[in-house]
Amino acid sequence: MGGGNIGGAPSLPLPILALVAVLLAVPMILALKSVQGYPARFVILAIWLRYIMSAFHEITFAPVVAGLSLNALGSVAIAGIGLLLVAPRHFLLKPLMPVYALILLSLISAAANDGLFTALNAAVKHIYFMVLMIAVYRALLENGGARFFAPLLWAFAPLLVFQLLSIGLGAVKASEFDGSSSYIGGYNHEATFSIAMATFFLVACFAVTLQRVIQLLLFAVLLGGIILANYRTTMLAVLPLAAIQVVSSTMFSFVREQRVILAIILSLLTLMGIAVLAGFSAERFNDLAVFFGDPGQYIKPQAEFSFDERRLLSGRLYIWSGYLYAWLDGSTLNHLIGFGPDSWEELFKVYPHNTIVAYLYELGWAGVFLLIIFWISMAKLAMRAPVEDRATLIFAHLSFLFMNLSTMAMWQIEGVIFYAILCGFSLFRKVETGAIRSQLKPSLRPV
Repeated sequence: MGGGNIGGAPSLPLPILALVAVLLAVPMILALKSVQGYPARFVILAIWLRYIMSAFHEITFAPVVAGLSLNALGSVAIAGIGLLLVAPRHFLLKPLMPVYALILLSLISAAANDGLFTALNAAVKHIYFMVLMIAVYRALLENGGARFFAPLLWAFAPLLVFQLLSIGLGAVKASEFDGSSSYIGGYNHEATFSIAMATFFLVACFAVTLQRVIQLLLFAVLLGGIILANYRTTMLAVLPLAAIQVVSSTMFSFVREQRVILAIILSLLTLMGIAVLAGFSAERFNDLAVFFGDPGQYIKPQAEFSFDERRLLSGRLYIWSGYLYAWLDGSTLNHLIGFGPDSWEELFKVYPHNTIVAYLYELGWAGVFLLIIFWISMAKLAMRAPVEDRATLIFAHLSFLFMNLSTMAMWQIEGVIFYAILCGFSLFRKVETGAIRSQLKPSLRPV
């Protein structure tokens, strides 16, 4: 299979897909047997199933029932099964309160605009996040912390296998704007595939029970895979997480007095790595220099954009302008609660490519406020984690935030999976730290 596909990536041949999917089920089943408890097995199976179904996108993306695709129905099924598996008390966790507020706001905004049915998609994704996050947390409790992440890696095996097949078969997707090539394993779009690969990298960071050589080799392979996927947002977003892995794994080998100097050296090396990456993809990154040269000039209506400005940053500035000015033209009620979930589909051909812009348009100022509260509440969990994991967790939250500024990780199930794993582990490490501290406190009872 050769050539590029402008609108969407060419799928791998169906017989090959089916055969490889069956073969990939073997290590997945072994992974299920190596963990304890239904939550751990649910997480592994749910993630593996998502990546397998997405590889068959020519079949699973087509509407089959009430306008819903097989992929969408699969997400609804996973969310429903998760609701049955998760203990009700875990839905009362304090960090999840902003999620309930977002679901309620989605219902209110939908009712005030086009009807409650439009909020279904948003509600399912929020529930999907909650059940997966809680399941990750329970899996970690029941499997002894980080030991759960090594078996979880097998859920991501389809990504690497299908990407290697796409390279061998010449199944390449060409960018809509600059003609650059993306090897994404026959998946539909480089955005979702690269976020899934970034999730793979995240889990590898947490899989500390792996032999160090194997973990470093996996890091290198996954970074190479993300570069081959050639999605600029994810390439940049994963760099801080990759850099902190180098820093954290090296610094603790040195005495405290030497760590500051080492941190400076490693920071310089990281900057050099960014420069090298930019050099390899100069055309992909030159737009950033143009934008940051004078970002204020791009705050204007779409009609005032020149042809070159419309293409800058893969058209993102032009896209954001359309949404922002459409929101400004709305009523006071629209400014407060937006035009309703997924309402962009009625007016725009392209999704917003920025989670904050999307929430502003769909849920108004109230949605942006709750979104930021949600992100902050989850980041606070990472800040209370043990020192050995704190930096990795904080940088992972920053990576996710960056993804949402140039694409919509919160809108894609692949991004929801990334965030659920990250938040589930952040919660686990925060709770674990609190339990240790409580044990260390001197007893207040009289002797």
